[in-house]
Amino acid sequence: MSYWVHPDCNEIVAGLPGVHAEVVKTAHRGARLLRKAINSQTGAMAGSVEAHSLGSKDAWFGLSDPGAIPYNFGHHNNWADRDIPGSHVIEKAMRSL
Repeated sequence: MSYWVHPDCNEIVAGLPGVHAEVVKTAHRGARLLRKAINSQTGAMAGSVEAHSLGSKDAWFGLSDPGAIPYNFGHHNNWADRDIPGSHVIEKAMRSL
């Protein structure tokens, strides 16, 4: 069985009353969860966590700290010649949404 889906389905749903407010609310909730996860481990990057509304239909959250990628995914410490495991706080925040 197959179904036809209107090509503008995402645009139509995104424009419905209350949808954008819920998207923005979810982005802010994700930012809070991410900030909390970072605070519980270092506290240094928490100030760079932000949530933004993009236009009238989208929103996002993330980190602007330049050390966020190696902190989250891990890296190799050349001085100590050892791998540093990542904290994976971004994934933890996303799973909590």
